[in-house]
Amino acid sequence: MTDREKMLDKALTYIGRDGYYVCRTKLRLGAVYDWCAFAVSAIMKDCGFVGKYIKSVEGGAGSIPRASDGKYGTWFKKGAMQPQPGDLIFLRYADYPQQDKYFCDHIGIVENVKGSEITTLEGNVDGYGYNWASTSSFKRKTRSLNDSNVYAFYRPKWQSSTSTGTTSQNTGTAKKTVDELAKEVIQGKWSAGDERKAKLTAAGYDYSVVQNRVNELMSGNTKSGKSVETLAREVIQGKWGNGDERRQKLTAAGYNYSAVQNRVNELMK
Repeated sequence: MTDREKMLDKALTYIGRDGYYVCRTKLRLGAVYDWCAFAVSAIMKDCGFVGKYIKSVEGGAGSIPRASDGKYGTWFKKGAMQPQPGDLIFLRYADYPQQDKYFCDHIGIVENVKGSEITTLEGNVDGYGYNWASTSSFKRKTRSLNDSNVYAFYRPKWQSSTSTGTTSQNTGTAKKTVDELAKEVIQGKWSAGDERKAKLTAAGYDYSVVQNRVNELMSGNTKSGKSVETLAREVIQGKWGNGDERRQKLTAAGYNYSAVQNRVNELMK
């Protein structure tokens, strides 16, 4: 089981738990606070991941990326990269001055992404009345990535395994290239359909990029013999322009712009 999967599995065991469980039982804080970030910290502690993927921070929603960005993971705004399972999601609900770029109101864990729909696991949700700590709970929520409240994400530098001690990161940029993965898919090593998607995503790869390359290889539609990997590196070198110009050039040349751009985003992380 990868570290990413271990964290998600542990988060599922928190469903239905309240603020007293997280703040008092798990973290032994004595008091109960606005506890969405405390829940993430508690889950990471349960997995032994504090100091490996986040700094031990129990405070405001933005405190985890504020303390961990660059050292343990990468913070990125909505739209900069496609979120993946295991990322932390941050939301803002009010339009007031920010003390820094990390300032936000709420934090959760990304469980799954399907198109523009994102499923999350979050603490301190749907509380009511005076005793909010006992009425709010850790829940699964579904929202649109287009929701104006979705603000940013934090991606821990996930390692490939809890047992091997390897430092290889499963973000789609390390270990295997898109071409290597696509060839393995064709050889049947990653199963098929939803199972393939689940396995690639759990391993930290971008399923859509890999599948697009599989489709290219299977159809023979590899214009000029260039792979997504080669094209992405050419884009980074500035050979295909920027913005709409890049999209138009790649499309006119017969390439899948989305697949290439996704790989560019991965390489630039």
